[in-house]
Amino acid sequence: MSRKRKKNNKLKYFIFAIIICYIILKIWPLVFYSNDTVVAQYGNLQVIDQVDGYILRDEKILKANYEGEIKYFAEDGQKVENGYKVLEIQKDKVEDETRKKLEIINQRINNLENKKFFKTDIDKLNKEINNIIEEIQESSKNNNVEKIVDLKKELKIKLDKKNIIAGDKSFYNKNIDMLKKEQEELKIKIDNDIQVMKSPVSGLISYYIDGLEDIFTLNNMATIDLEKVKEANYDVTNLRESKNAIINQPLYKVVNNTTWYLVAEVDNNKIDKYKEGRRIKIKISDSQVEGKIYRIIKNEDKFIVIFKINQYMENFHKIRQTKAEISVIDYEGLKIPKDSLIKKDGLVGVYVLDVNRYAVFKEISIVGYDDEFVIIKSNFFYKKVNEEIKTIKTVKLYDEVVRNGDRIREGQIIY
Repeated sequence: MSRKRKKNNKLKYFIFAIIICYIILKIWPLVFYSNDTVVAQYGNLQVIDQVDGYILRDEKILKANYEGEIKYFAEDGQKVENGYKVLEIQKDKVEDETRKKLEIINQRINNLENKKFFKTDIDKLNKEINNIIEEIQESSKNNNVEKIVDLKKELKIKLDKKNIIAGDKSFYNKNIDMLKKEQEELKIKIDNDIQVMKSPVSGLISYYIDGLEDIFTLNNMATIDLEKVKEANYDVTNLRESKNAIINQPLYKVVNNTTWYLVAEVDNNKIDKYKEGRRIKIKISDSQVEGKIYRIIKNEDKFIVIFKINQYMENFHKIRQTKAEISVIDYEGLKIPKDSLIKKDGLVGVYVLDVNRYAVFKEISIVGYDDEFVIIKSNFFYKKVNEEIKTIKTVKLYDEVVRNGDRIREGQIIY
């Protein structure tokens, strides 16, 4: 083989090797790197913190002033108005006979006051009296003096008879007076043996106490030491199980059902999301309520956050310690995976595929994020550059964003 032919073959091999290297360089990322992409779409992102909290209520405890048997008239959790009869304490054993006798007298008085007695007789007398009066008037016209005298005597008899039947001294009125007097005597006797306990305000009736009512109050909510509360031993007691009252024994609570609070500790590294007055959502067990951040108090390396809720939650009146999910922020915007983010020349952004599927870097403006996703502004955002406000074009709706962007380079084709 001639030297010239060998030289041509070497040139061919060299050119072929260059082509093979070029192909390998182009195919290598496609084979060995993830080319997963995601379409940018609008969504929302909730930032949720898990906290251990304590429920604080505006509540008033009512205690017994007498000893005796308890009779309840309100159920636990029942909403009542101011003055509602919650229970009564029978200081001495009230005889059933006394109660029954009062019921009978009440019924008899009611019957007498609502029933027209002797109606037929009274109607007949009224008719006769009217006739006599007409005759007297007619006799006066005719100057018949003798007849007038007789008619007046007859009129007096009729009026006296009517007064006997229905007047102040009648059987009916005497009977009513006697019954009412006896009614009053029986009421006094029963009242002396019974103390009625009423609700001093409108609210929910609760029979559950835990001994922390004097600690979790509206007046000292800002000074509560949750660490000491955690160390305290307390039990929830159902007062409704008591059948007899003892002096100064708690009997029930009246709870404000329109406003209550959740007191919880929040770690230092999470407190930046919490701002006084910000609206939040709280999930306790299967119930979700809305409220706001009422107050934030610094406590060494942690913060105590007080949430105010103006919404009813089932059984909140008998819960003290609870786990809660706090939805602090609800971000809205373009939602993309967090692993799409890269840093290029000191700028945070993502790779977006153009029409030819080349990776193009787009700077982004982050609205919010969690462990998996990021919410970013769409189309454009404003940025201060060298004392000048510039408009930065960014990711648009339905752009195809490359995941694991730190594993590719700009200008690379992604299939």
